[in-house]
Amino acid sequence: MKKIVTLVLALLTVAGINAQNVQEGSTMVGSLTVPAFTLSVQKDAKMVQNAMNQRLKDAKLKTKNSDGYLAAMEQVIEGVSATPISLYTKVEEQGKKKDRITVVTVCAISSDLTIDQNVLKANVRSWLEGFIPYIDKYEALQQLEAQQELLKKAEKIQKNAANDVASLEKSIASDQKKIADKQKDIESYRAKIKDCEKDIKDLEQNIDKNNKKKADADKRLEEANKGVQEAQAEVDKYRAQTE
Repeated sequence: MKKIVTLVLALLTVAGINAQNVQEGSTMVGSLTVPAFTLSVQKDAKMVQNAMNQRLKDAKLKTKNSDGYLAAMEQVIEGVSATPISLYTKVEEQGKKKDRITVVTVCAISSDLTIDQNVLKANVRSWLEGFIPYIDKYEALQQLEAQQELLKKAEKIQKNAANDVASLEKSIASDQKKIADKQKDIESYRAKIKDCEKDIKDLEQNIDKNNKKKADADKRLEEANKGVQEAQAEVDKYRAQTE
């Protein structure tokens, strides 16, 4: 915010330096040639027109387009006239693109013959001179609003980015915990594998022992079978002799 305020002050200073003096002349309003004052500024015409619209609005003047001017018709204008007058304003660009300037023209017309025209002219000139700092302030406020909008957008982006970072950090922490849990599972599985390998080794050793015992048993069975066969042959021999 401090930077934005500094920018506004800088704009006010630079704009004030670039403002040109008010010049007296004349202009055509319809078929009438009337005294007028002009102000030339090195500023964007659209911005100056918006500033003029706002100044007339601030003064609570009702305006309409008339003969190429933005006019406040038959109204009391503070600082210009205590009786109703018609104030005509025009903002236009002049010159070539490279050297283009914005020219503000202001004049006043009154049907009241009792009005001192010299006083009226002086007041119109003063009113236009008062528009110089108004333009500067209006432009600075527009820049301020633009910078505030940029700041608002930047803060929104910052908030969204911070939320994304927090969300990603949470996700990363969750994944890291899962990795730690999986590593614990791996250690547990390794211990189980080691126990299983020991059990397999013991079972293999037991199989070897039982295979040896089975070989002895097979040999005894073979001998027993042979003995049974021989005894059966003797039994059959003597049975035949007794018949």
